[in-house]
Amino acid sequence: MAVKERIKLKLYQPFARMIGVSQEYFADVFPEEMAAKTASIPDEHMVTPPASIAVPAMHGLSYSFDDPDLKEMYLNLLTAAADDRRSEDAHPAFVEVIKQLSARETNLLNTVLLARETPLVRLDDRLETGGYDILLMHVMNLRDLNGEPIEDPAVPAWVDNWGRLGLVRVGYEVSLHGGNLYDWARKRPEYIRFSEGTMVRITKGYIARTAFGERFLRAVSPPPATAATVATISVSPQVAGD
Repeated sequence: MAVKERIKLKLYQPFARMIGVSQEYFADVFPEEMAAKTASIPDEHMVTPPASIAVPAMHGLSYSFDDPDLKEMYLNLLTAAADDRRSEDAHPAFVEVIKQLSARETNLLNTVLLARETPLVRLDDRLETGGYDILLMHVMNLRDLNGEPIEDPAVPAWVDNWGRLGLVRVGYEVSLHGGNLYDWARKRPEYIRFSEGTMVRITKGYIARTAFGERFLRAVSPPPATAATVATISVSPQVAGD
């Protein structure tokens, strides 16, 4: 109860008039959820986040508190901003980043950001003239929890979105080195499907986390006391490196 009252004092009350929606959630559920997030923050390090982060983040929560993945990101961002030992990890731009993510892409994004670098390929149609037409961009080694290859037609657009938001850098001018990082490409269902009657060329590429993406990952991940759980998030689809 003391922690919940602290949340109301530090987070809810200063910004209650600025939110204007979902009052029942913020008055009842929000303090309880934030209390669990901030329980490990000592009183001397608990601060009221800057309005530039708290107000838009709470607005975002107003429209996504019923989606567990997006809500988790907002709550973790607010937790980082409320801890003066981690407040530098939080950035006002991160609220807008979360707003421009779909709930379905967050698990794959977390996996890519945690990996730092991930191999991906582009499928090209070789032309008789020596050139090529692009068949499919940003093919990743996606697998389900049983290790079976799966396709998701939304992934190429997601990758473009992450690049647009500055979270990752994507390129095909160089490839990643080491082992059998791209052996999976010819076994992908996309490659097999396009290869029927087409001379498909595989162009190797990469998706790499930017400095902005690294800071975003820290800000929207659980606090350090529970950070070990980040690496064990159940992800579907999964990305295998080789």
